[in-house]
Amino acid sequence: MVRKRYNALAFAALIALTGGCSRGDTQKGELAQPGREPMQSEKPMAAKEMQGMPGMPMPSGGIMVDPAKQQLIGLRIAEATYQPLEKTIRTVGRVEYDERKLKQINTKIEGWIERLYVNFTGKLVKKGDPLFTIYSPELLSTQEEYLLALQAKQQIGSSPFSRVAAAGNSLLEAARRRLLLWDITPEQIDELERSGKPTKALTIVSPIDGFVIDKMAFEGMRVEPSMVLYKIADLSTVWVYADIYEYELPLVKVGEQAKVHLSYYPGQIFRGRVIYLYPYLDSKTRTAKVRLELPNTGAVRLKPGMFADVELKVSMGRRLAVPHEAILDSGTRQIVFVEKGEGHFEAKEVTLGLRVDDQHEILSGLSPGTRIVASANFFLDSESKLRESMGAMAGMAGMERMRMGGMEKTEGMEGMSGMQMAAPALSKVEGKAPSGPQEQKVGDTTLALSTVPTPPRVGENTLRIRLTDEKGKTITNARVSVSYTMLMPGMSPVRAEAAFSKEGFYEAKANLAMGGAWEVTVKATIPGKPEVKATFALATGGGQ
Repeated sequence: MVRKRYNALAFAALIALTGGCSRGDTQKGELAQPGREPMQSEKPMAAKEMQGMPGMPMPSGGIMVDPAKQQLIGLRIAEATYQPLEKTIRTVGRVEYDERKLKQINTKIEGWIERLYVNFTGKLVKKGDPLFTIYSPELLSTQEEYLLALQAKQQIGSSPFSRVAAAGNSLLEAARRRLLLWDITPEQIDELERSGKPTKALTIVSPIDGFVIDKMAFEGMRVEPSMVLYKIADLSTVWVYADIYEYELPLVKVGEQAKVHLSYYPGQIFRGRVIYLYPYLDSKTRTAKVRLELPNTGAVRLKPGMFADVELKVSMGRRLAVPHEAILDSGTRQIVFVEKGEGHFEAKEVTLGLRVDDQHEILSGLSPGTRIVASANFFLDSESKLRESMGAMAGMAGMERMRMGGMEKTEGMEGMSGMQMAAPALSKVEGKAPSGPQEQKVGDTTLALSTVPTPPRVGENTLRIRLTDEKGKTITNARVSVSYTMLMPGMSPVRAEAAFSKEGFYEAKANLAMGGAWEVTVKATIPGKPEVKATFALATGGGQ
């Protein structure tokens, strides 16, 4: 019963202490820290007072970075400008025949092949070159009919009776038309008229210039009208089929110029144009076929079956754009940092369009001439989030004067929400800042931490780390980094690299933006040894 009453009194005292701090009242039981004035003389640091400090949030949600820090982090400024954008689409393709210039050779009559003039696949033929001769009884009788009709016309052509003359002409034209429909050329019909004798085997000729890509004809073979005897391809132009991803399809138009590169001809560029976009996609690859037409004159270097690299350059006109590295993309929001002058920067949400090489189109959010940060954006993003959380806490009256290190651990308080927040580190501080270096030994390495000034103050401090081996000799070839954070929920650590100084210390700058307990973690990598790590506690007090 006594213990419960004691716990209740302790809890009431905690509430009274916290309430007094929030009003800016000084508690009589609060301990004065070495090197500091009594707590009664301090005033609460509100958010308005913190806005002028380097790196602290500005009223509009921006941050301030001094010129020295800008140079240190490599901050670079660019402008949003209207510029001509040209999207380059690169893909692969394959060379195929121009389907409009393929011919199949067959006969419209039955018969037998007597002689082959083109007897192997791949042979180049010209228009009018003989392919084979065919003997057909039906063709032979039609030639004889044509000769008889020709004789009849000559005999009755001078008849005074117009109907008789017209009948002779009609009979001759019917026989001639039948020969033409059987693919007998006018030149062959003229030769038949001059010789006056029918030809047993008629010669079939090539209708186009091209290469024989398929041959099914053999001497002595019986042929029918449905049989394909040759396939001939004109390769003066070829097609290239390219695969375009669906998100790039809106950029490709019929008539666009294209460059084609082949590994067979390094350094040479073949130029063509888009002549057709297929109206469907491949469901597996999510690509659509685009057909290009290329001239293939001369040595016929483009051969069907070859693979090619295709490059399409699509002009998008003049558009507002910024460097791609200036964009911070969280997946749901796209942010840029706008320069406001005098080291002030403000985060601005933008709407993005297409990305073209190293430039990104801006649809909304920026106007031409706006100066933005083109590098070190991630540093500004992390800095703004850290300072924003600190600034919100600094705005609470008396927040920086709360010292939980002087509170005794009371039975029954451990279960209270948030009471275990900073207990481990605060137990080391014991209500006052260490007046000298702190040391920790990890293995055979001793790590000593001190600050300039001592004790540390609110604002920028120098953290000094000295490393010594088991013999007490200073280690000078280590790689040392420090990270520091305030012991409050949601606070992210700030990391910095330490540089070796002439005095034998590894030094790093630390901006301890609020009064209170801080945790400093030192990591050191010594050649030939495993990494060593030590955690120290600091308490800041006083102004800058």
